[in-house]
Amino acid sequence: MRLVWIMALGVGVCCFAHGVGAQMVAGGEEAAIRAVSQTENDGWTAHDAAKVASCFTEDTTWQNPFGVRIKSRAMLQKFLTNLFQRPSYLAAKDTTAPHITDVHILSPTTAVVWSEEKSEGQRDDKTGELMKPRFSHYLEVFVKKDGKWLVADSMIMDEYPRE
Repeated sequence: MRLVWIMALGVGVCCFAHGVGAQMVAGGEEAAIRAVSQTENDGWTAHDAAKVASCFTEDTTWQNPFGVRIKSRAMLQKFLTNLFQRPSYLAAKDTTAPHITDVHILSPTTAVVWSEEKSEGQRDDKTGELMKPRFSHYLEVFVKKDGKWLVADSMIMDEYPRE
């Protein structure tokens, strides 16, 4: 009987240790994902297309709320280089800094990250008119390749106040 209790205690300790270890690993992965997201945000703030693009996979898909859909890191960097030179875009200022609202680690190599920000002051490229304030939501799928987390897919969605 004593042997059964010792074995049960051993199994319990192993299960507890495994659970704690798994949480520590997940916490470390989340920190790594958040670091990539911060690097991406720093690139947006600095208007540094190369820095933003470095956070994405070679075959990334990126879409903004205006219908622009891009299918590679190289094309994303080219698009952002152009975007960061446009006065209409540069007129926008964040009223709420970009921040992560949720990180869901789906597997050891896949995670989904939700984030959001608010901005105002952007102008329409065609008309020059001031755009309504933007409340942007970001949905990004991260994948871990060669030990490094990168964004594989990104969709930006805007929410506008109902009138």
